[in-house]
Amino acid sequence: MSALPRLWLCADLAELAPAELVDRVAKALATGPAVVWLRSPAGASARTLAEVCSALRSVVTGSSALLVGDRVDVALAVGAQGVHLTGRSLLPSEVRRIALAAGRADLLLSLAVHDERGVDEARGAVDALVLSPFGEVAGKGPALGARRWAALRQRAPGVFAVALGGIIDAGVVAEAMGAGADAVAVRRALSRSVNPAAECAALRPAVP
Repeated sequence: MSALPRLWLCADLAELAPAELVDRVAKALATGPAVVWLRSPAGASARTLAEVCSALRSVVTGSSALLVGDRVDVALAVGAQGVHLTGRSLLPSEVRRIALAAGRADLLLSLAVHDERGVDEARGAVDALVLSPFGEVAGKGPALGARRWAALRQRAPGVFAVALGGIIDAGVVAEAMGAGADAVAVRRALSRSVNPAAECAALRPAVP
């Protein structure tokens, strides 16, 4: 994609049943384009993921994009725009090789990173970095905070950088953008809100 949306939605199958997940994504996308990153529990079958991705493809249209967490095989099978990689995934270089062999040189790769080593190793290997936790998230260790997040982001100039973690309102979005984020990613606004469309709409004015 020539330009990635500034809002990323972490759609987590560990938190939402497939039908509800697709419904909530559709409502959030009604407020504007977004990157939809499908996160799944370890051990989820390729068939289950492919079925959810196929349903998502019907709502992730236009300038929005679908990323499949970890599974390059599923991403290629369903024609997703990209793969989001974590510590349990194949290495970016291996995913690139598989994508090229499948004729998908355009496959977008994003990678979760949390510290200087992660940023340095990822620089030049992926299209986007999801750097977390920006703010406080239970069970995720100390928040990076705007100052350290900005310092880590500066280690990878020119790479699309996404702030994840504790993005709870427009004020935090503005803080992340001020620290150098190209986009912000939200999970709770999608999975736990009684009104995901309203939650996402409230964040968009803070995203340039």
